[in-house]
Amino acid sequence: MRISRFLAGGLAGAAIAVTLSGCVGAPPLTIYGGLADRCFETSTADEGFFAVIGVTLANDSPRAVILREVRVLQLENARLESLSVVDETSRYSAFGVAPGGQLTPEQRPLWNDRAAIDGTVIEAGSSAELLVELHADDYTDYAGLRGLRIKYDDGWFSATSIADAVVGFVPPWSTCGSAAR
Repeated sequence: MRISRFLAGGLAGAAIAVTLSGCVGAPPLTIYGGLADRCFETSTADEGFFAVIGVTLANDSPRAVILREVRVLQLENARLESLSVVDETSRYSAFGVAPGGQLTPEQRPLWNDRAAIDGTVIEAGSSAELLVELHADDYTDYAGLRGLRIKYDDGWFSATSIADAVVGFVPPWSTCGSAAR
């Protein structure tokens, strides 16, 4: 009798382990903007020293994910002032860029609703916008970031997405074509 209970408990435990092992990890999180360099030219001297740039994070899976941490892998002639996140109403109406922090009427509500990254939930099939505030160290050339590492989980499993995103800006007296790397 004891052996059969032990065996039945072991079989039930094995069935749970097999079921959970079918879930390889947290679902993939897509970071848009990582496929090509994005360099923004500013239009006035006042805008040439810093910018707020949006990067879209899309959850195309059937499960919600919880953001935990975002790290910039490399800064080029820039310092990171802040990282925050905001819900995105549509993948087709992204934050874009705000040179000099000059927010458009469409960007202002997104900026006002920004939140800390840790604990932000991106629902299944939804997206969020990572807002990166960059300040140029040297005001004569390109300033930007190269690469993002985003840690997240789905409540059970953790994952990390890495994007080769290259995002930055140049002051009005420089050009993206010659300065951006």
